[in-house]
Amino acid sequence: MNSEPDLAFPQAPKRRGMAIASLIIGLIGTVTCGLIGIGAIAGIVLGLIAVSRATKNPAIYGGKGLAIAGIVVSAISPFPGLVVAIAVPNLLKAQQARHEAAAIEAVKAIGEAQAIYSVTAGKGRYGDLAALAASGDIERNLTDREYAGYVFTTTPVNIPGMIPMFDTTARPITTGRFGTGNRSFASNETFVVYEAEGSVELRGTPDDREPPGSTPLDDPANRPRLVPLSSNSRLH
Repeated sequence: MNSEPDLAFPQAPKRRGMAIASLIIGLIGTVTCGLIGIGAIAGIVLGLIAVSRATKNPAIYGGKGLAIAGIVVSAISPFPGLVVAIAVPNLLKAQQARHEAAAIEAVKAIGEAQAIYSVTAGKGRYGDLAALAASGDIERNLTDREYAGYVFTTTPVNIPGMIPMFDTTARPITTGRFGTGNRSFASNETFVVYEAEGSVELRGTPDDREPPGSTPLDDPANRPRLVPLSSNSRLH
């Protein structure tokens, strides 16, 4: 008596399309702020449908674990982007504030160095950055003109019949949200520090030492008091 062999049919693969799509959308959303919220909602909806189908028809639909992962990732996907969107502008503003504070201190340091130079190597006159550095009155990093995102200059002004003068300027290399700073600074032999918005070259005239378009930054009471200095005095 012949017996017929049992025939084994291959089982069709379970459908996981929605589960996979939910997870992919969630992963993409973590770097795109949840695709502005729409992607996060779509990922959650697809994940819920995939979980429901896998629960009701496990023989046809699979990927329940993927779908749950997609729901979770989609739900949290907007938050990394929001954190970055909030943190980056604040970090940039803080960096600009540090650059501007460093520029102000550098302008003041150059002014003090000019005062020292004028009573020592300058013999009553002021010098430029190279001369101040050569005499050891300023740090060498300022002689490169660019420091802390700013461009610096200090120029002696010698006019017959007038007292020696100098103009020190500091302006940001770039401005705007991603710039190195948004204010320019200046000073001169009056040792008042002036400021103005943007990247501008602030210089007064021989008759009016306040640079046009600027405002004094500091209180006159806070200006450095100049005292006679010995030839060995140096700014460090």
